[in-house]
Amino acid sequence: MRCWSWRWGTARAERSRPRRRGSRVQRTPEGRRRCGSGTSWTACSSTRTSPTGTRPGLSPAQLALVSVLQFAENLTDRQAAQAVACRIDWKYCLGLELDAPGFDHSVLCEFRDRMAEDDRADRLLAVMVDRLVAAGLVKSRGRQRTDSTHVLAAVRTLSRLELVGETLRAALEELAATAPDWLAGVVTADWVKRYGRPVRYDRLPRGADAQRDYALTVGTDGMTVLQALARPDTPQRLRRGKQVDVLRRVWIQQYWYDSASQLRWRGPKQTKDRNSRRGMPRRSASAPAADGNPDPASARVPWSGLEIVSLHDPEARFSHKPGKARWIGYKDHQTETCDEDMPRVIVHVLTTPAPEQDIAALDRVHTALATQHLLPAEHLVDTGYVTPQAIHHAATVHSVTIVGPVREDPRADEHPGFSKDAFTIDWQARTVTCPQGVTSPPWKPTIADQNPGLSVLFRRSDCRDCAVRKQCTGNVDGKGRHLLLLPQPLQEIQSRARVEQKTPEWKERYAMRAGCEATVSETVHAHGLRHCRYHGLAKTHVQHVLTAAGTNIIRLSQQSATDRNPRPPSPFYRFSQTLLTELAA
Repeated sequence: MRCWSWRWGTARAERSRPRRRGSRVQRTPEGRRRCGSGTSWTACSSTRTSPTGTRPGLSPAQLALVSVLQFAENLTDRQAAQAVACRIDWKYCLGLELDAPGFDHSVLCEFRDRMAEDDRADRLLAVMVDRLVAAGLVKSRGRQRTDSTHVLAAVRTLSRLELVGETLRAALEELAATAPDWLAGVVTADWVKRYGRPVRYDRLPRGADAQRDYALTVGTDGMTVLQALARPDTPQRLRRGKQVDVLRRVWIQQYWYDSASQLRWRGPKQTKDRNSRRGMPRRSASAPAADGNPDPASARVPWSGLEIVSLHDPEARFSHKPGKARWIGYKDHQTETCDEDMPRVIVHVLTTPAPEQDIAALDRVHTALATQHLLPAEHLVDTGYVTPQAIHHAATVHSVTIVGPVREDPRADEHPGFSKDAFTIDWQARTVTCPQGVTSPPWKPTIADQNPGLSVLFRRSDCRDCAVRKQCTGNVDGKGRHLLLLPQPLQEIQSRARVEQKTPEWKERYAMRAGCEATVSETVHAHGLRHCRYHGLAKTHVQHVLTAAGTNIIRLSQQSATDRNPRPPSPFYRFSQTLLTELAA
């Protein structure tokens, strides 16, 4: 029986308030949290997550504060519930009596389930940021920076054979618990041996042929279950099971029927087949192969953005950064303030699937900040967030200046002096002039990576007789130089950014972005951000929001009133600066 004898509503803070200002309670982050801002945040009604008709005495706002403190100290649910019952600094922060008994730890799990609905988690962080804005610790139209980090899902890596075997076994377990009589008419004696215990790699057959036969056997058994569920006399509640739904989705991705109505095991993805080129005519006249190349929809597993890789967390996805990390899970995008003489506060958190590129998250970050009236005037990001399209969109729609390095021309190192920036563009005549003074024919519109562009192709006769042809085109077969330009506004942004980012002034301005790495390291090592505690994108986002709020509390608890005035530089530092100035002159 859970302990519901809470006393939130009748708590009197005076009984738990320390008598001396130098008390140990006020020296903890929890004590300073209450001393600095009172109970205005915990009393905010905008974080209300309690459904109508709940048990009397529950305070969702105080539960939210308990959750934030839990992630600030990287505690488990049991440890957080024990801290509420035993620690005086937590009682002081929550406004509880000293003899308050606390609550059962499972209440926090139920509370997070409600927090995962709609945008309640984001509203929790928004309430904290609004209080900081009112206190003058965060300002709009300042300077902010954003970075992302990978988050590991709470699952183990499965091979494709383990995935289909475990998915079918989980569906059978679910059906056996809800409708054993119905399931008895579907399974056979062989299924007990195949699915009676967990499917592990060391228990699978060896050899490519044996594994292919095993995959088809499992696929046939799964189709037997799905076809039985599709019969009209099957109860509807069996079709709505969670694991049954995962079984249906995994079988669509891993199996297919050929023209002879034979069940087939899908092949692996084609690494050279780019998703951005789907639906576009190929330059070669050869027809696509019968096995689905280049479009693997008929015979190959889907791309990482769609492929289910774990039955326990169907929303987790596989991704990798070449040379850095390979993981199954999600991405966390953190946006924090970085104004001079102001505390660093995380103002927005965005959780996305692992394969989603950083550039796709930038506009969502700006839209969310605009809703909170917290758009920056200057936004510092790394290369993954920066394209000419993103710079133009942020400036025209949100009036935000993106500060980040634009990718260099990949041919610049291979052909120095003959990169795209070395050519002169005549936008009125729609022509391009090379460094040798040769003018191209008018360009033609094209589509590159699903974006409009301009294709410039020099004549073969002009390039064939050029003395520097090999340095420019890099070939000896007489082909003309080909350039791909962006539309005029975007091309001008790209050219200007590539020049500016090489100047010392731009590098000094961009150096402030490096602080994002420290924030990522803090949330990962001090607050456990790297590993998911829960399954699903929504609950993972709740973890990220609570981690950000807890990080803010720790930072603000270490921020005293005198921190806004920086310490004067030491004599040796002033001497060094004077000496550097004289040497530069």
